[in-house]
Amino acid sequence: MVIVLALAKGGAGWLAKFRPAGWALPPYRVVSICMRAVSIAYSNMTTLLSRLTAVLVLAAGLGGCTGSSLDALDGGAGASANGNGKLPGHVYLMWGLAGEIFSRGLDGLAAKIERAGVAASVHSMVETAAITDTIIRNYRRDPSTAPVMLLGHSSGGDVVIAIAERLKAANVPVGLIFGFDPTPIAGRIPSNVEVFINLYQATNIIGGGSAAGASDFRGRIVNVDLREHREIVHITLDKSDVIHALVVDKVVGVAAAAAQKQAAMALASSPQSRQPQAKGRKPQTALPPAYVLPLTMRYVVPAREPIALFDSAISVTAKPDDTLDSIAARTNTPAWIIAQVNKITDDAPLRPGQALLVPQIVYSAKNITPASSVKLVPR
Repeated sequence: MVIVLALAKGGAGWLAKFRPAGWALPPYRVVSICMRAVSIAYSNMTTLLSRLTAVLVLAAGLGGCTGSSLDALDGGAGASANGNGKLPGHVYLMWGLAGEIFSRGLDGLAAKIERAGVAASVHSMVETAAITDTIIRNYRRDPSTAPVMLLGHSSGGDVVIAIAERLKAANVPVGLIFGFDPTPIAGRIPSNVEVFINLYQATNIIGGGSAAGASDFRGRIVNVDLREHREIVHITLDKSDVIHALVVDKVVGVAAAAAQKQAAMALASSPQSRQPQAKGRKPQTALPPAYVLPLTMRYVVPAREPIALFDSAISVTAKPDDTLDSIAARTNTPAWIIAQVNKITDDAPLRPGQALLVPQIVYSAKNITPASSVKLVPR
């Protein structure tokens, strides 16, 4: 920022010296123009470098220099199905281009994820190729190492998408990705990703990238625009305690859902499951809600509202006496977000039979039942 201000000041002085006769722009306007030009140039340079770095480390295997930190993940405790013995999966957090300075909030976030019962590790962009290879090896050795979860800050958000693309080529599923204000040139989300949650600020000239799926994407993409929460900016997003708590909650929810799925598969393959059912008795099965898939959803969190991370949506048909508030109460979803995603006003009357997309929170630690199982019901 100091460099940007210095360049802007120098540019303003140069323009003032060589401006054409009769040019009447006030000095503050000249400085504003110069700051905008330098900021755009800086943003373009940063995003280009981040993309080139992601390509280079994936293609050339620069991650081979990472040493013992990766050895611990390759088939070690960090790669085990239970992580630290509580929940399956592993979260790989990626710093941005200058992450050693600006993305260090991810270190604290990883520690919080570990304390919540899920394995987590933090990496720089030069480790990209080695991390990707490690994930592939561990998954092929033991699929119960899933779910693979990725999180990247700034240009690290671009990198985790590139990692997911390579994992797709290796037939490795990705349960969850968090983008922390990735750049506008980030790649499209590949089809092996189940949930992608993008925390960004559309007005940010450094990040501000909105996520979109590839043509064959069938999962869920949620773009959460935090532009109205001015207490958060690009270089503090990774350090926000509020964001940390929401991410940990989502990670635990995804890991617990995977634990439930693994337990169900083990039960289905057990000898007891192959015994014939008693005559006249039918197995009790709960029908899950009909979640909308594929899903690409975007909302701006109002400044007066707490930040909430929705990960799914259901389709609701309005009844003759329904209002936005009645549907909000019935689905336990704030009225403001229902209005936003359906592009209607808060006081708009609903037509009987009108279909509405209603955001839901499926993956959450709050949905975990005793014995570390998860109940996949809309919150």
